[in-house]
Amino acid sequence: DFGLRHSEPDPDEWVDYSVPDDPYTVFMSSYHHTGDLLADHGGDRGGQLVNRMIFSHQITAMEAYLADKLINAIEADAGAFQRLINKDVDLAKEKFTLAEISKDKTLVERKVREHLRSIQYHNLAKVDALYDITLGICILNLAQEKAALFRTVTLRHDCVHRNGFDKDGNELKVFTKRFVQDTADLIKVFVENIEKAVRARSSSGL
Repeated sequence: DFGLRHSEPDPDEWVDYSVPDDPYTVFMSSYHHTGDLLADHGGDRGGQLVNRMIFSHQITAMEAYLADKLINAIEADAGAFQRLINKDVDLAKEKFTLAEISKDKTLVERKVREHLRSIQYHNLAKVDALYDITLGICILNLAQEKAALFRTVTLRHDCVHRNGFDKDGNELKVFTKRFVQDTADLIKVFVENIEKAVRARSSSGL
């Protein structure tokens, strides 16, 4: 998990969350809006606050897409749902009594959804494993520059949790307008490739 530690959200936080029907459209809307913000309000300095905020949101938008796309795909595919139950280490630990199952006919589905929502989707290695288990798609193979993608996750952590400083207290000044836009484009291509792979799988009836 690249040394990043985060507590898992309480499942109750997700009660009112509704997964969008088209996560790709939501992501692309975010991509264009942040691009406009960067063009209008971004600065050329690598330590500019607006640049860092836009950069951080780009990673958040990617995480949201990865989560929502996976949840939708699994809920629409009984085979993917069963593969997740069979092969996911955390879900394999879940135990239910007959009384619990009898009281709640949707218990298994609810537990699976809570599990999927509890995952930190910036942990790209784990997300890659989930997509592979359920859909047979290794998303990291679809990244143009895998190392650069992993680096964006670490940089975003420093932006959000250290206000733009690294663990040694050094200010990060890489967030130039060009760098932030290049990152947006890198993520966009990654998401586009995943979208194509998931749609191709659906079209083939797998």
